[in-house]
Amino acid sequence: MSNDTLRWMVGSACLGLLTLPACRSTPDAADGNEDEESDSINLEDDGPLLDFGGANASQGGDQEGSADGGCAAVEVTVGPTTPTVMLLVDQSGSMTDDFGGQERWQAVYDTLMDPADGVVKPLEASVRFGLALYSSEDGFEGGECPIVTEVAPTLDNHAAIQQVYEPAAPLDETPTGESLEVVAAALAALAFDGPKLVVLATDGEPDTCAEPNPQNGQAVALAAAQAAHALGVETYIISVGDEISQDHLQEMANAGVGLDPQGAQDAIYYQALDATELLEAFDAIISGVVGCTFELDGIVDLEVVCEGTVELDGVELECGVDWQLLDPSTLEILGEACTTLEGGGSHTLTATWPCGAVEIP
Repeated sequence: MSNDTLRWMVGSACLGLLTLPACRSTPDAADGNEDEESDSINLEDDGPLLDFGGANASQGGDQEGSADGGCAAVEVTVGPTTPTVMLLVDQSGSMTDDFGGQERWQAVYDTLMDPADGVVKPLEASVRFGLALYSSEDGFEGGECPIVTEVAPTLDNHAAIQQVYEPAAPLDETPTGESLEVVAAALAALAFDGPKLVVLATDGEPDTCAEPNPQNGQAVALAAAQAAHALGVETYIISVGDEISQDHLQEMANAGVGLDPQGAQDAIYYQALDATELLEAFDAIISGVVGCTFELDGIVDLEVVCEGTVELDGVELECGVDWQLLDPSTLEILGEACTTLEGGGSHTLTATWPCGAVEIP
């Protein structure tokens, strides 16, 4: 039986965070023959944009299937995803501690907001960035808890974020779990397509609003990361310094992407000990979501996701290990396959599901 096929080309070096060249994919043959050559890809290095052209596949038959078992004619276009990234920044008092000759607070600010070398400015046209600064003043004893200062995510948001972030300063406590819960719920409620994620930059073990001292908020933070994932929001954690236990970092990293916190499979967490490592951590997280997710102009039946076949350069990838669907129209490439895409060069990515598994709106 014929299959509904999504086929496109992934162009060169699309994924260095601060030097993303434009990528353009071109239509493959539209007659259902997968062995025909694709048109060449024209790449122009004119900014941090992923510019995908259309890709289509059409196959013979009527809507219910033709006499020879073929599928209905299908045309599918593939375009770039627009990720939504909330930058959740610890505003506790310890963020004034030294970090390679400058305060931790200033190091995080410069990494994110420097107009020439920072994370946000070069990608603001292709990533919906938002900001949330979080702290408390003695938990509930000080009144409001958590104290979360937010800038809603949208494109071209550097100036709005800077207006709030630049005059801010560290406060007191670290209610990470309660703050993540607030931010993830608001993010999940936004009617944006594409992946949604929280990048948490913190320098200490979490406390809670009920118990600001000692810092016994690990379980609350872990539960918040698991709840966020259940809402469709992934959480990535960056330790600013070495004061967070590696066990907690690993559990948060696992929970943030839907893995068992104490399971055999470990997600990546990030521990930055200087400004260079801090930039590398943000780079790795955001370049991954920008360069390894693809928007499908079709709706895949999630009940039969793993009946599909995804291939990178002719090599079949394993469902749930090398790829997943973030939602019915967003394909994410994982692990070593994602690393391959991030490494540049021209690649062919194909995704195929059985007839009837893809609905074209």
